[in-house]
Amino acid sequence: MSVMVSLIKRFWKTCESNDQKRLSKQQYPTNLVEVVDLEYINDGHVHHKLDLYYPEGTEEKLPVIIDIHGGGWFYGDKELNKNYCLHLAQRGYAVFNISYRLCPEVTIKEQMQDCMAALDFIAKEMKNHPCDEKRVFLTGDSAGGQLAAFVAAAVSSRKIRKAYDTVSPKIKIRAVSLVSPVPYLNSRGPMKLYMRYIVGRKNKKYSKFLNFNSVLDSVNNYPPTILFTSIMDVIACSSTIKAYIHLLKSLTRTRLDFKLNPRLQHVYQVLYPEDKTSVKAIDKMITFFEKHS
Repeated sequence: MSVMVSLIKRFWKTCESNDQKRLSKQQYPTNLVEVVDLEYINDGHVHHKLDLYYPEGTEEKLPVIIDIHGGGWFYGDKELNKNYCLHLAQRGYAVFNISYRLCPEVTIKEQMQDCMAALDFIAKEMKNHPCDEKRVFLTGDSAGGQLAAFVAAAVSSRKIRKAYDTVSPKIKIRAVSLVSPVPYLNSRGPMKLYMRYIVGRKNKKYSKFLNFNSVLDSVNNYPPTILFTSIMDVIACSSTIKAYIHLLKSLTRTRLDFKLNPRLQHVYQVLYPEDKTSVKAIDKMITFFEKHS
């Protein structure tokens, strides 16, 4: 293991400790059905699993949200976003919460393959649960925002699926929510060294689809998209605004929710879904989804 990888893993280990302390203090919603550890790829890998949450006593078909967690591509699993996803399910949604393999054991190619395989599994699994297959929405935060942004394009773009060598899920994404996304992987400067463990060192066939603008260029009708960031989102404020501008240029129906409150930092509504400001942000996402359902 290189010194760089060792330092990266040590950093994310600290984040994991902080996340566990934060989550231990939060109140998880109750009165929800939790279908856990569904294997979307049957190979025994701990990260090839997903959960499904929805309100108890549900008789009608519910709109669906698929969530992809963040963690800098190196860290996390579905447990990281469980409380957030449970809060979404409490709003009357069937929520799929997915894990995927992590860097540096894999690259962005395998992570894209995992996310697309999860969507393929969900497309087939929805009939076994109270899910409305015609109202499916996708969200992701931070690195998960990058994956969600690219996956939304790959669903309808054969070029991107071929570049990342993914399956072709028979699913339609009605709208997308990107929370502090970082969808520009072809980085320069200090981040280039970090990104090489994510994108791989050699030139790959997916190298022309590492930045969101090039991904958008391969899609005729990108789903309506809402983006969230804040002035103190030092990790993703600039990339979120950049993504918003590229969505506008692509003529995608899009909205940017930009908060000036200095208390609100990176992916604040995912970290603290019960916070008053987070509830309002989630309200806006749900309203956006309902508008495009």
